[in-house]
Amino acid sequence: MGRALQPVHGHAGLKSDRETTGDDPRLAAFYILCDVDRGVFADHAASRRLANLRASDRGLALELAYGTTRLRSRLDAELGLLLDRPIHHLDAGVLQWLRLGLYQLRETRVPDHAAVDQTVRGLKSIGGPKAGGLANAVLRRAVREGRPEGAFPDPEDDPEGHLTVWGSHPRWLIRRWLFRLPLASVRRLVENDNRAPPVTVRVLDGDADPDRHLTPVDGVRLVPEPGWRGVFRVDEGRPEEVVRSLPSVVQDPAASAVVDYVGDRFDGPVLDACSAPGGKTLGLAWRTRGARPFVAADVSGRRLGRLRESVARLGLDVCLLRADARSPAIGSARTVLLDAPCTGTGVLRRRPDARWRLGQDKLESLVALQGELLDAVAGLVEPGGLLVYATCSLEPEENEQQVDSFLARHGGFRREPPESSWVRDETMDTNGDLRVLPWKWDTDGAFASRLRRS
Repeated sequence: MGRALQPVHGHAGLKSDRETTGDDPRLAAFYILCDVDRGVFADHAASRRLANLRASDRGLALELAYGTTRLRSRLDAELGLLLDRPIHHLDAGVLQWLRLGLYQLRETRVPDHAAVDQTVRGLKSIGGPKAGGLANAVLRRAVREGRPEGAFPDPEDDPEGHLTVWGSHPRWLIRRWLFRLPLASVRRLVENDNRAPPVTVRVLDGDADPDRHLTPVDGVRLVPEPGWRGVFRVDEGRPEEVVRSLPSVVQDPAASAVVDYVGDRFDGPVLDACSAPGGKTLGLAWRTRGARPFVAADVSGRRLGRLRESVARLGLDVCLLRADARSPAIGSARTVLLDAPCTGTGVLRRRPDARWRLGQDKLESLVALQGELLDAVAGLVEPGGLLVYATCSLEPEENEQQVDSFLARHGGFRREPPESSWVRDETMDTNGDLRVLPWKWDTDGAFASRLRRS
């Protein structure tokens, strides 16, 4: 076994932000990992680093980068046994290449020799022959010996440890889930988080047959997702081709269910108080084009810019405003959707880096922010009007407890369940709140509550 490189605090050999990835999907994946390590969101890093790749290579680069990020703890546990010193003594760039190489060996169909050779070549490019020798020794040992015994806690004797290390989730989060959920549900949740989600779209045209495949243009094939109104899985083609060919929005069944939960009929003025990136905005605005004015506000001008493109594509009459929902941009509304900032623990499969950014302190700060946002928009709701609070979180403090606390502060509001035909019965709890559970449906997670002002 060769000796590990001496630590260099940073990414060895990395050039400036003008660094390009050429046409190499593994190099693109490596730079996405480095960007994420520096604090860049994975989707932002991917958007930038994949720009120079052929369309056929983007899928591989994204799978390698996102998969390596999801399974970081699992990969590091095994690397810790393959190396002759703690992995935190490695240069950060070297560690990212080793993770990429091991991920290909353990989790993909990439031939072993190709995974080893490409990793060695990549490490040589940033660290020279010595770095390449390290990769060659570590990965060939991994091929020769297989997964080492005792690398991971036993799932029966130490379920918390197993779900933390093999399941590759923060221990504090696993502990929270095990405290309030059955072990079998937490296992399914972790497995769901560690799989790449399918691409699904919500077809906005209500006349689309929910039982038949759609082929809007050559090369595009959409398959219905049973039980989810208007939702189709992209079986062939790219999402961009789908949204260009028919009125639709790329959206998970859980997010689509929130739109249905708001209702088939509601009155304007309408405010979507935290609208970007805008999938729910588009669904609501398309469904009730008579509810005017329809205002979509968000604190991020960049994200509103992306929403503006979608609004134009669909020909919708939506007013976009940059505003913090704590200081609402309008005086009153008949219908308000507050899709609040949250921990996003229901969408960890879709945001592979989010699990590593979370902590108890982040949860507490978001709970406080959600309370502020609810108090601010409550004053906008006209008598008899509707406020819908939604998150993509699984945490009770952000969901039912947040709603209970709001109702205790605002006696003029009450829960109002939707009509039975709007959402599937199994997604409703005894309070009439919407709960889409990833371990039950193999979807994202979502929560929403309808609150009617007296």
